[in-house]
Amino acid sequence: MYTIDLFNNRANEYDSWYSKHQLLAKSEEDTIKALGLSGLGLDVGAGSGFFTRLINAIALEPSPGMIKLAKDRTWAVVSGVGELMPIRDSSMDYVIIVVTLCFAMNPEAILRESIRVLKSNGRLVACIVPLESQWGALYSELGSRGHPYYSRARFLTIKQVTEALIRLGVRVTGYVATLSRGVGEYYEAPSVINNSDAGRYGFVCVNAVK
Repeated sequence: MYTIDLFNNRANEYDSWYSKHQLLAKSEEDTIKALGLSGLGLDVGAGSGFFTRLINAIALEPSPGMIKLAKDRTWAVVSGVGELMPIRDSSMDYVIIVVTLCFAMNPEAILRESIRVLKSNGRLVACIVPLESQWGALYSELGSRGHPYYSRARFLTIKQVTEALIRLGVRVTGYVATLSRGVGEYYEAPSVINNSDAGRYGFVCVNAVK
C-alpha cells in the first residue's frame, strides 16, 4: 500500500510543489500531454489530480486529503489503492501511473492490477523518476537525510520497470521523457527516446500495450 498517512497529512504541502517549481511542472505536464492518451482512462495514485486534469481520467487515490483536492480537478474520483483496484476487468482504454510506483510496497502488484483493468490493446503508461538519473540520485540522497517524502520512496530503474512489464505479459512500445539537462530549475520539451538513453532523463514515461 502507499504511504497514505504521509500524503493525507501533507496533501496541500505536497501539491504546492507544482506552483513552487513551475518550469519543472510544465516540463512534466507537457510530457503527459505528449502521450496522446484518449478514451476512458484511470490515473492510479492520482494524488491531488494535478496530472489527471490534463487527460480527463478517473482519479484513483487512497488518501482522503488528496481526494479532496482531486475532486476540484477531475470529473470522477475513486477511493482505493493500486494494488487492489475497485475497477472492473477490461474496462479501461488506458491506465497511467505517475510517480506512484516508488511509493508502493509492491510496485509489480500495481502493474498487474493495471493490466487487469485494461481492455485488449489498451495502453499502460508508467512515469517514473529513474533511480539512475541525476534527479533520482538527488531525491535518494535527500531521502537518506530524512526528507518527509523521499525517505518513503524506493526509486526504480528504467530496466526494473521495463522488465516487470514484459514479465507481466505486455508489450513495451517506447519511452517519452523530459529533464535531461540535470538537476536545476528549467523547462524542457518532451522527447521520444530510446531505452538506452532513458536513464539520463529525470522524468520518463514507459509506454506499453496489453
